Amino acid sequence: MKKSIKFLTGFCLSFLLMKDTLLLAGVPLARTRRNQVRCELSGRLISPGDKRLQAGSLVCDGEKIEVLNGGRIKFFCFSTGEILDLSSGVVSSDICAKSDLSKSACYTGNGDFCSRTPKGRAEGNDEPTIIYPYVMPTLKPRPEIVWLSVTSATSYKVRFDCYDFSWERVINQTRLAYPSEEKPLASGQTCQILVFAYKEDKITGGNPSVISLLPQNEVAQIKDAVNQISKLKLPPDEAALDFDAIFMSRDLLDETIEQLNNVVSVGTKNPTVYRVLGDRYFQAGVLDQAKRQYLKASELVKTSNNLTELRKVQEGLKLVDYYNQLPTSR
Repeated sequence: MKKSIKFLTGFCLSFLLMKDTLLLAGVPLARTRRNQVRCELSGRLISPGDKRLQAGSLVCDGEKIEVLNGGRIKFFCFSTGEILDLSSGVVSSDICAKSDLSKSACYTGNGDFCSRTPKGRAEGNDEPTIIYPYVMPTLKPRPEIVWLSVTSATSYKVRFDCYDFSWERVINQTRLAYPSEEKPLASGQTCQILVFAYKEDKITGGNPSVISLLPQNEVAQIKDAVNQISKLKLPPDEAALDFDAIFMSRDLLDETIEQLNNVVSVGTKNPTVYRVLGDRYFQAGVLDQAKRQYLKASELVKTSNNLTELRKVQEGLKLVDYYNQLPTSR
């Protein structure tokens, strides 16, 4: 009798465990954070419809997406910043096209990547160096202008030249908000920014910076992609990294640095955020800020046991040190 009871008890427990396992197996997984997977990421599911993964889940390169009931799935590609409409198949490099980094003016894929002059040396400048806007394309029709100070300079002149209008201002600070009374940039318009420093009886000028407002149709596409990611209610650090993929598909360094800094300012402990922010400052030529972010990422990554991220951080630090040793004369 006792043996029968024990047998029935064991059978019931086994059945319940098997039942729970089957129920759990039918529940789609939600892996929204990059530290939840150890693979080369291809992108993120934007809409529900996969048998195994919930909307918002990360997908590895080459991983199969199983669409329910012949439906469709929206999928966000990290490599291109685009949102694809998929019916079925395998998410791989064939579906998410790899971005051609060799065509970019500045990227951190190798040591000989950047023709832009490093802007990280804030001490002892003999000429004003524009550090914001970082690169040519922007979403802002009235961008702020920031430059490095010049030793012993008493004031600065900022000149903004476009095809159909221009303006200038003289101030004694190193940043200037776009004057509200001046005409803003138009869609697709390219303009030139120049900053001159007044030093005793001399005036010196640095290299001009060129800025361009993206065409309206591209701005609309970017805003739509950002809106779809925002609706997923991801953790702030994950959302910022996804926004980075969207912005960097158009070389929008201004926007992605701003988003990543918003997450850093609230004290995130995600080393990837600091490392990517370091990459973006490096691409902008602001080496002192790049090194600061890499060092913070290096400190945090030691507790995460993420060897891939550690390697990327170390590569970033080596590149910063290499460019800091280059001659500053032109």
